[in-house]
Amino acid sequence: MLRNRGYFRTWFTYAVYMLVFTATPERGAKAAVGRDADVQLEAAIHKEIVMGDLAGAMEIYRGILADGAAPRPVAAKALLQMGQCLEKLGQSEEAYAKYQRLVSEYSDQSTELTQARVRLAAWSSPRNLKFEEGIPGRMPPGWRVPALPEDSSRLAELRRQDCHSDVGCAVVMAAANIPRPEGTLMQKFSAAAYRGKTVRLRAWLRLDSLFVDGPTLRLPSPEDRAQLWLKVIRTNHRVGFSDNMDDRPVRATEWTRCEITGEIDEDAEFINFGVITIGGGKVWIDDVSFDVIGKAEAGPARSTVH
Repeated sequence: MLRNRGYFRTWFTYAVYMLVFTATPERGAKAAVGRDADVQLEAAIHKEIVMGDLAGAMEIYRGILADGAAPRPVAAKALLQMGQCLEKLGQSEEAYAKYQRLVSEYSDQSTELTQARVRLAAWSSPRNLKFEEGIPGRMPPGWRVPALPEDSSRLAELRRQDCHSDVGCAVVMAAANIPRPEGTLMQKFSAAAYRGKTVRLRAWLRLDSLFVDGPTLRLPSPEDRAQLWLKVIRTNHRVGFSDNMDDRPVRATEWTRCEITGEIDEDAEFINFGVITIGGGKVWIDDVSFDVIGKAEAGPARSTVH
C-alpha cells in the first residue's frame, strides 16, 4: 500500500508538471532559454578568466546580447564582462561605450549598474598622478600599459625608492617581443570636462640605459630616449591636439622636468597621456600633473623641457 502511494505521488507530480508546462509552453520555453543563457555566460567567463581566451569569450558575450530572449540579469552581466574584455585588449573607447549602454539600458540590474558606474567614473579625470597608491613592484593603479594583463607587471612597476619625490614613482620598460623595443605607461579618460580649455601636462623623467638584464649587462644605445606624450581623440576617432616630444626627447640620466601644453578640441571625446621608452632603456616617471591653465599662461611656452 505504501509503495502504491509513493508510485501515485510520483505520477501525480509528473502529471501536474506536464499540465503546467503544456498549459503555458511559453513559460517553459523561457525557463529553458534562461538556463541556456546562464550556461553560456558561465562558459564565457571561464574562457575569459581561467583560459585567458578573450576573443572566444567575447564571441559568446555577443551571442548572448544578440539573443533578445536572454534574461536581463544575464545580458547585463555579459555586457559588463564584454567591457572588461575590451579594456584588457586596450580598446578603451569601445569598453566605455559598453558601460554607457549598460547604465542606460539596464538600470534595474543594480550589481552590474554599480560596477559600470565605477568604471565610467574612473574615466572622468586623471588618477594617481603622484603615485601615492599601489604596491611597489606592481602596476600603479590608474595607469596601464597597452598589453595583455599577463605582460603588464613586467612592463611597468611602482617604486618607492630612487624617485624624484619622496612619495613614489614608476619605471617603464620596453617590451622585448616587438620589432621596435619600446614601452608605454599611460592613462586615458573622458575629455568632457576639458573641451575648449588649455591644459598643461608636466612630469619628471629620467632615462636608465645601463642596467643588468638577467645574466647580461645592458649597455646604452643611441636609440635610447624617453618622451612624454599627450593625444586628444575627437569624434569618429579623429586625432586632435597631439604632442609626443619627438623633437625634444629626454636622454639624460638625471631627473628632467618635461611639459606639454595644448588646447583640447571642442569635439574631444578622450584624452590620452603618458610616457614612452624607445630603444630598450628604462624610463622613470614621477610627480605628474595635469592642469587647466589660462591661455595667457600657456602663450610663452607650449611645449618645453627643463
